[in-house]
Amino acid sequence: MEKLEILEELTQFEKEKICQLLECDSKDLDMLYKKAYNVFEETDTIYDTFLKILQQGNNVREATLIGILCGRLIGFLEAEDKIELEIKEKLFNAFKNSRRI
Repeated sequence: MEKLEILEELTQFEKEKICQLLECDSKDLDMLYKKAYNVFEETDTIYDTFLKILQQGNNVREATLIGILCGRLIGFLEAEDKIELEIKEKLFNAFKNSRRI
């Protein structure tokens, strides 16, 4: 899976508001995204993801943002897999139906 650039989808206003909540700047926000992506890549289960986030020593706000970003990444991966399976099934059915003619 290619790296999903969630932060690029945010408007400048949203980024500023998130930075205000976390009391950080945009560089720190980028670093938190990288942490979230690394957690996502290094873990296989939701439990492992939570554990890894908590072990990093982030404050509650940072851990929450990392968790949200991981959730979006996990959702993207699951949607991608589901779409791939649906396409394979449709192609198989189309091939199977064309062989009957």
